[in-house]
Amino acid sequence: MVSHRSLAASLIFLAACGGGDKKVKKPKPKEESMQKPPEETEASREMKRKSARLAIVPEGSNCLPTALKQQGAPKLELASVGADAVLCAIDGDGTRLLGPVGCWKVDLKNMGDGSVPILYQEPAPQPGHSISAKLHDGCAMGFCSPGKNAAGTAQLSWNADSSKVAMLAGTDVHLFDAASKKHLSTFGIAGDKGVSGEATAIHFVGDAIVVEGGNDGNAWVFKADGTTTGVINALGGKDEKPVSTKRGSFSVLDGGKIGLADHGMDTFTVYELETGKRTKAVRKPAKLACKPSEIDAYWADGDKVTDKCKDGIAKAAGPWIGATAVMGKKNLLFALEGERLGELAVVDPRTLAETKKALKMPWCGGEPAGEAVAPAPARKAAEDAKEAAPKSSSRAPVKKGGDPEDGGD
Repeated sequence: MVSHRSLAASLIFLAACGGGDKKVKKPKPKEESMQKPPEETEASREMKRKSARLAIVPEGSNCLPTALKQQGAPKLELASVGADAVLCAIDGDGTRLLGPVGCWKVDLKNMGDGSVPILYQEPAPQPGHSISAKLHDGCAMGFCSPGKNAAGTAQLSWNADSSKVAMLAGTDVHLFDAASKKHLSTFGIAGDKGVSGEATAIHFVGDAIVVEGGNDGNAWVFKADGTTTGVINALGGKDEKPVSTKRGSFSVLDGGKIGLADHGMDTFTVYELETGKRTKAVRKPAKLACKPSEIDAYWADGDKVTDKCKDGIAKAAGPWIGATAVMGKKNLLFALEGERLGELAVVDPRTLAETKKALKMPWCGGEPAGEAVAPAPARKAAEDAKEAAPKSSSRAPVKKGGDPEDGGD
């Protein structure tokens, strides 16, 4: 049995040794090392886009990078800038939307036998062409709509002298001064005689705004003040129907004309925006191992035909689906797609017949552009290409000193 005196002595001893109630120092809380990332700005987004563009098309490349052959690569579009034909790779990948990735002047003056050199230019939006861009708080590529759309995708197009920009956001078109980015006006594209279905592209050509959209890829024309001209109808037949560019193409031919092709290049309708005049050319059908009903079925859904027929149509029409053109003095010059990507075709606008020899542009690494069509004398090809060069005009070229995309997304 422990005495009271022994217990007291033990407690005194524990107290002298520090006891069990000694306070342990707690470590000081670490200061927060994770800081919020800097807020993204239009300038920072443009820097990221530029870096991504250079990864696809290195600056100064006087050849087409093979990256343009990959699935989802930027699309090659042909534009008329003054007296020059300019080819640009335009990005349409919805995950990035880089805008113009690379541009080249087509040097028709120094073309050879079935080949044509291209000269690198600083990437920039080309007159009348549609550029897709991401919206951030209602702003795309530095142009801000008064409606402040939170997000989504906008389509932008510069006019001939790059002084004004039209932006399509939802069902509204906004016009801006290109230099100051000041908002000038807004008009809607829906309603009577307006766009039916989703709008997919915008083109600022002359004093008109052309909007593509709908399930069949139709085109509606508006004046810059918002006055509706209406949908572009095809010529021929008892009841005129809108021209369909679904599995066809849309081209800005020059400062006052556009071209709409259907079924690859079965027909080609030229529309003059100032007067509304239409001309239509019909291409001689290719010899195909198909029944007439199979051809109709192919363009309707693409499946209910034999493989032999399907392959024949794809070979004949594939290079023309999405092919863009510019108007020359006598001929059309097309940038082809598909298996003939990297080729330029000179086409008679009355018959849509291609000249006997296409012009191949150089691929980086010396890779071929594709199979050439039947050869023709070099002198004849040179003459045809010269006729296909864009007509000179009083329109000022796109300014290269400043990047219209600067500081925006």
